[in-house]
Amino acid sequence: GTLQKFLDDLFKAILSVPAEKPPLAVKYFFDFLEEQADKRGITDPDTLHIWKTNSLPLRFWVNILKNPQFVFDIDKTDHMDACLSVIAQAFIDACSLSDLQLGKDSPTNKLLYAKEIPEYKKSVQSYYREIQQLPSLSEQEMNAHLAQESR
Repeated sequence: GTLQKFLDDLFKAILSVPAEKPPLAVKYFFDFLEEQADKRGITDPDTLHIWKTNSLPLRFWVNILKNPQFVFDIDKTDHMDACLSVIAQAFIDACSLSDLQLGKDSPTNKLLYAKEIPEYKKSVQSYYREIQQLPSLSEQEMNAHLAQESR
């Protein structure tokens, strides 16, 4: 309970699209995934959700959540590692399309945030929708954006 506000703020920061500086690289990459689905005749929206989830939240954000020492100059203790694993699992569950089937034998780390997961799932869906609604970028616009970011 003490950490809930911090976790909510973290998920909000990860899963929001700021109007003043939208994540153009994410938009460009997600458009690429959608283009690949179109080329291959894949129309199942769940497949696109899984592609997006596997490429950004699971490959990037979960790695950062579980390994803050990659970004910050900190020592990660075993206790901290266990706590971060619970947070990462909550994030993974939020990105999943399947509903959590929890019972008395479910692991504690899944039970801790079980009631928050449906709201987090809505945030993931909203994030993907907001990214999709951003205007598309041409390759030249993306290159210009990357050059500007490099400066």
